[in-house]
Amino acid sequence: MASRSVLLTLADGRFPAGGHAHSGGAEAAVGAGRVRDAATMEAFCLGRLHTSGLT
Repeated sequence: MASRSVLLTLADGRFPAGGHAHSGGAEAAVGAGRVRDAATMEAFCLGRLHTSGLT
């Protein structure tokens, strides 16, 4: 039983399912004024995709 709870705890933070998801910094970009509309959101997402693909 303990191993199942440990697995669920680890999975919750690593899989974007249910109540957990990671925005990749979109909120911070909006707060900083780098994302203001659909065009800047698209550029932000393309940039995240590019840098994620490199790593």
